[in-house]
Amino acid sequence: MQRLVLAKRPTRQLTQEHFRLEEVAPPGPQDGALLLYPRFMSVDPYMRTRMQPEGYGYISHWMSGSVLSGYALAEVMDSRLPGWSRGDWAVGHLPMQEWVAHDGHGLRRAPAGTPPLAWLHPLGMTGFTAWLGMQLLGKPSPADCVLVGAAAGAVGSIAAQLARKAGARVIVTAGREDKRAWLRSIGFDHVLDHRAADFSEQLRHTTPEGLTLDFETIGGSAFAAAIDAMRSGGRVVVCGLVSQYQQEAPRRAPHNMARLGERGVAVIPFVAPHFERHFETFLDEMSPLVTSGRLHWRLDTMQGGLEAIPGALIGLFDGDNLGKRIVAL
Repeated sequence: MQRLVLAKRPTRQLTQEHFRLEEVAPPGPQDGALLLYPRFMSVDPYMRTRMQPEGYGYISHWMSGSVLSGYALAEVMDSRLPGWSRGDWAVGHLPMQEWVAHDGHGLRRAPAGTPPLAWLHPLGMTGFTAWLGMQLLGKPSPADCVLVGAAAGAVGSIAAQLARKAGARVIVTAGREDKRAWLRSIGFDHVLDHRAADFSEQLRHTTPEGLTLDFETIGGSAFAAAIDAMRSGGRVVVCGLVSQYQQEAPRRAPHNMARLGERGVAVIPFVAPHFERHFETFLDEMSPLVTSGRLHWRLDTMQGGLEAIPGALIGLFDGDNLGKRIVAL
């Protein structure tokens, strides 16, 4: 069988040469284990941080030769584990390889009544990240004016809808016109281009009263524009800084970061693995939104198996996805 490994660590831009497919013997059925056939693999920006030699201590790092892994939806092909049956859908963090023998620890069964692929997006780690940052930590209300950057992506699209559901005024951004068109199609009225040269001016014009909550996913100049627009006593939930993941260290904060302190703005960084205890509450709140169709979610599915994963990941940093990127294996 094939598996995908990190051929060498990148220092700047990620390219195909940083990945390698290997041929290894496949696992067989084992006592006390599941034999899984991964069908879909989630591809996410945080994967780039796992390739760094240091920093990002909340998750283990990949070294040269490491087998890559990700959140995946797999079919159970053989079960010698109580409570699991052939044909079940298993969701969890799995190695990027064609067959996986797994002891079941950390896996969830995708239950009947929800689309299995929902467990890679609104009911999976991207949905959980959005819910944590917006609902649990951001706590939006009708009194808020909220900015969500990269809102046509996996996390941003869910976070923006949660803010709107809470009654807040929501401004969303996307870097391509087709993404902005999709955001308008699902009901957002204030849709900006965070790549525009005059983005800061557009944001000030759209929010003359100032922002009270920034759900930050981009970093760089987009973050600097949000800082300029923040109202005194507001808060910034730092979900990610995707524009900086491919830069060489040191990564620098926006030039106007001091204004957050001057205005008494609370900065709330978080990483999802530190909040696993809230996952059941997240599912209780989000599952009805998914099954009722009240939550819009979109998959950006690439074909081609393991060989397609490097290009799928590289493309995320060029912004070529619309919705949650996954790869069909």
